[in-house]
Amino acid sequence: MGIEIAYLADHPEYIQTCASWIYGLWGSQSGGTYERALSKFTDGANKEALPITFLALHDSKPAGTVSVWNTEASRPDLTPWLSALYVHPFHRNKGISLRLIERLIAEAYRLEIKELFLVTEKAKALYERFCWTEVEPMATPYGEATLMKKQLE
Repeated sequence: MGIEIAYLADHPEYIQTCASWIYGLWGSQSGGTYERALSKFTDGANKEALPITFLALHDSKPAGTVSVWNTEASRPDLTPWLSALYVHPFHRNKGISLRLIERLIAEAYRLEIKELFLVTEKAKALYERFCWTEVEPMATPYGEATLMKKQLE
């Protein structure tokens, strides 16, 4: 399949690509700005401390992304977060999201993170495959969602 999961820090030429994907999918619909998305991914081009972003590459071209961020606007009291999971439509249904999630969880263990949080509108079953549990229902700018948590201890 030719899929590699890499640190965005090793491929900074794709920072703008990731920012465009995430701004286009979520930020543009929730009052965000492209500049804010760009800042998030610029900060996430890191390997040693949060935030950290991973990139799925298919034959050296960007196919998807996922990040672990310190905060999310929806619940700033909880930290850290699996955020911005995105797979380009050309590469969906190939297991890329699973590989991105696996890599992010492995990184959380490496960094000795004890728990992770996320919010999902439609992918609850995907995360349950990785033993995430529902914390509570919540509303987002995109509709009804589920706040989920993964214990890493």
